[in-house]
Amino acid sequence: MEIERKWLVEKSKIPYDFEKLEKFRIEQAYISFLPTIRIRSINKEKFVLTIKSRSGTDSFLSRKEAEIEISREEYDLLMKKASGRIIEKTRYLVRREDGLLEEIDIFEGEFSGLCYLEIEFESEEKAKDFPSPEWVEKDVTADKKFTNGSLARNGMPI
Repeated sequence: MEIERKWLVEKSKIPYDFEKLEKFRIEQAYISFLPTIRIRSINKEKFVLTIKSRSGTDSFLSRKEAEIEISREEYDLLMKKASGRIIEKTRYLVRREDGLLEEIDIFEGEFSGLCYLEIEFESEEKAKDFPSPEWVEKDVTADKKFTNGSLARNGMPI
């Protein structure tokens, strides 16, 4: 189960030195939008097939998620079946003192200028109780147009 919140961020307001953060390049495409079936290349070294579905509740915070590592060859074959736009981004990781992991996605290409902060939580209660960081623009957790799947299908949300 994935329980996460997502915020829209202005890159210039991010309070971290990107040069000091762990980072990796992501290329991802969608095979299906319902259910969500996504393939992802991480630094062109690791390849992952992900299936996401609703959690069965009305919550916008939780989704069932299964990830399977695949080979480069399988990734290349699945890319031929991709629908919509290809998403390219660099993900920066910030390990917080409270144990949470901040993932900052800086998009490139068609989505250049778009930037998200995502944080995963152990429970919906903890996610709901978490205060939005001062430096974010807007909580877009419940706004479907800010999902990566929507970006791939519909383009830039703003």
